[in-house]
Amino acid sequence: MDLFEIRNWFAHNLCDYLREKEEEDLLKLKAVISAVSGEKIDVPEKVLNEVSSEFPIFKKGNGSFKFVPDDPITEKYILQKVETYRNFLSSLPEDFEPVEEDIDKNVKIARLLFEKGLYFEVHEILEEVWMGEFGKERDFLQALIQIGVAYYHLSNYNTRGFKLLLENALELLGGYSGTIHTVNVDKLKEDIKRAMETEEIISF
Repeated sequence: MDLFEIRNWFAHNLCDYLREKEEEDLLKLKAVISAVSGEKIDVPEKVLNEVSSEFPIFKKGNGSFKFVPDDPITEKYILQKVETYRNFLSSLPEDFEPVEEDIDKNVKIARLLFEKGLYFEVHEILEEVWMGEFGKERDFLQALIQIGVAYYHLSNYNTRGFKLLLENALELLGGYSGTIHTVNVDKLKEDIKRAMETEEIISF
């Protein structure tokens, strides 16, 4: 698996869990986190089989489930990803409600993802509601998606992409003001303008 496939595997399972709260999606993530951390894995065999099939650098056999990275770059990437995911999941209340297609819930969970540095996942969680939205909130949702992707670019040292996407987000927010789906849009626009100059992390 290359790094993009690994990124997508994590995001797919996490965002599916946040949308529908299917226990199997969470168990897959817990299996990987436990294997990387060297912890005892309390996950059904069926789930371990699925993970090792989908994610070949996790090997199941002889009563064990182990992380067997292909190379140092992959190992470093997964170690960082696991730590970020552990941090996010520990901050998520056990009784949280799945976001489904509710825009307010999607925006709130996207905010939490953003605060934990899961910028690509912001894109993934919001894209589904954006694709189904053809009303007045469509550009608003697209702006939040582009903010997430902008910071994903910045985390990969792509400052040009970062600034271009924030510029696009600012343009998309041009027709909005006040508070929309728990977001103070006027403050957000000012924060975006400042971040384009300073590269500081904002919130929405």
